[in-house]
Amino acid sequence: MSINKSVVELIERGYVGSAFQPIVNLDSGRMMGYEALLRGPKGTPLARPDLVFGPGSKLDHDTLQKLDAACVAAALRSGRLLVPHGTLFVNVHISTLLGDRRLKDHFLKLLESSGIAPNTVVIELSERSSDCHTRTVSRIINDIKKLGFRFALDDFGTAHAWLENLYRFEPSYVKLGRGLIKDIHLSHRKQDLVLSVKEMCERLGSEVIAEGIEVLDELVTVMTMNIPYGQGFHFGMPMGAMFWISEGAVKTVYKPWFKAAQLTSIV
Repeated sequence: MSINKSVVELIERGYVGSAFQPIVNLDSGRMMGYEALLRGPKGTPLARPDLVFGPGSKLDHDTLQKLDAACVAAALRSGRLLVPHGTLFVNVHISTLLGDRRLKDHFLKLLESSGIAPNTVVIELSERSSDCHTRTVSRIINDIKKLGFRFALDDFGTAHAWLENLYRFEPSYVKLGRGLIKDIHLSHRKQDLVLSVKEMCERLGSEVIAEGIEVLDELVTVMTMNIPYGQGFHFGMPMGAMFWISEGAVKTVYKPWFKAAQLTSIV
């Protein structure tokens, strides 16, 4: 069976699910929001989101749009449990924005059925898939913003047109890709670059989220740089919505050294 047929069958059988990874306020240590991530059965293409949505995806255009729509529906269906505790970040593939003229109606129907207000949802667009449609995407984004949605520019720094995207898309959030954050504590050049990006984003009205924080040294470094938000395995693996709302996990302050770490100097 081809990967396209396999994915379509999984969608039709309702096997598209979501896990959620927290986005943390690095000043208080509390949850700011949750990013919804595709999860599917082990041993199937849906178990590897990077293969179905990544640059090397072998899905055809129609199958990709069907999968994207199913992912959005799954994210809102279970993510509604988290909305009272934080903002819901939902990924939308660029081809869906470009190819679905009924996108606004689709979103609004999903939100209505889930009881979610548009202003509690941030739509993430990856720079890896922005292709050469910047002007068209910008017009679509501005149209959808009028409904109350906010946007985040994901994987910032990975595309050749990242400065143009920042200017045209006017995102509420800019998520710095793992490539900029990995081992940042070991590189003064990388620290200088991230500080410059942070200052530029702030001037343009975008808040910065450091993605891919995996070790304590990376966390302490981005905190001393006053990056407002962080996300990554250091804070927790992607888990189901019920995990995060159980036992008050949505309000957890992770470590007592959040405030103290801001006084730490990077040598």
